[in-house]
Amino acid sequence: MMNAKNFKKMNDVELDVVAGGTLTEVNQLADAFARKAGTFGDIVADVHSALNDKSGLAGPANILLRNAVGKGLSELGISHDLSVGVLGTGGFSKANKYSCGGKSISHAEVLKMIEAASVA
Repeated sequence: MMNAKNFKKMNDVELDVVAGGTLTEVNQLADAFARKAGTFGDIVADVHSALNDKSGLAGPANILLRNAVGKGLSELGISHDLSVGVLGTGGFSKANKYSCGGKSISHAEVLKMIEAASVA
């Protein structure tokens, strides 16, 4: 029988690495934009499709995806600092940051804003 006292609690950085972290967030944002359709939804959906293709170009595709998602966020008035890690691999990524009107907002709030946005 294992003793639970022998395990240490993961910090946020370690948890992000296990859960996919910032690259997962960028993919979630891309999915949210793709569901909205419209101009930016179409662009993001195209790049996201390329990313999901098993062509071996995941790193560069992640960089393109980050740029497309960033463009969509800017259109919504959301300032952002999105990280996809070294060469788009997700490795050594830093926490994504979002703000709107000078106020820091969470990833969940950004997803809600995308969902509530009108389609162009």
